[in-house]
Amino acid sequence: MDVTIQERKFSLFTEYDITTPAAALYAKKQAIALLNKLELQTGVGQVLARVQAEFSLLRNKYDFDLLDGTVFHFQCDKLWTSVYSCMYGGDVYTLYEHRGLKRSIFREETQIAAYSKNRISFGKGNEYAIRMDSDADLKLILCMVLALGMSEDNDDQQTVNIDIGNLGPEGRPFDTSWEPKG
Repeated sequence: MDVTIQERKFSLFTEYDITTPAAALYAKKQAIALLNKLELQTGVGQVLARVQAEFSLLRNKYDFDLLDGTVFHFQCDKLWTSVYSCMYGGDVYTLYEHRGLKRSIFREETQIAAYSKNRISFGKGNEYAIRMDSDADLKLILCMVLALGMSEDNDDQQTVNIDIGNLGPEGRPFDTSWEPKG
C-alpha cells in the first residue's frame, strides 16, 4: 500500500494532507503548546489518533492515543544511530533511520514499512512517501512518521529548505530489495 503525507505549503498552522488507497486523512499540529501535539483525523473531522510529545532533554518521546483507547509509547532508544521503539503491551515496533532520507519500520524482526522524505521544500512543504504492508496498522505508521516530522522539520515558511538527511551511522542498513506484501 502506498501512502503520501503532504504538508500544506500555505497554511498558518502545520497541517498535513494524507492520501491513502481507501480514504483521505488530515493531521494538524496544535499551534500554541509547550510540547508538540497533533491530531490525526478523517476527512470529516473524526479524530483517529492524538500524538503528544513528552518532556525529554535529549530524546524524542511521544504517546500515541488511538481511537480504540490503545496508547503506544514511542521514543528514541539509540540517539547515535537514530533507532526508535514504539511499544504497547507485548507489541514492539522499531523505526530505523538510514543514511540519506530513508527510514524503515519493523514489527519484531519483520519489516512492515519504509518511507522517504523529500530533499528540497519551499518553506513548508515536506512530503513523505510511505510504502507499507497492506495489513500493517496505518494509524500507527502515520503517527510514527508525523511524530518525527514534527520534531525534526523546519516550520519556516519563507525559505527554501534543503535536507541532506542522515550522514551518521545506521542501526541497520536499508534493505533495497524489500517490497510491501499484500
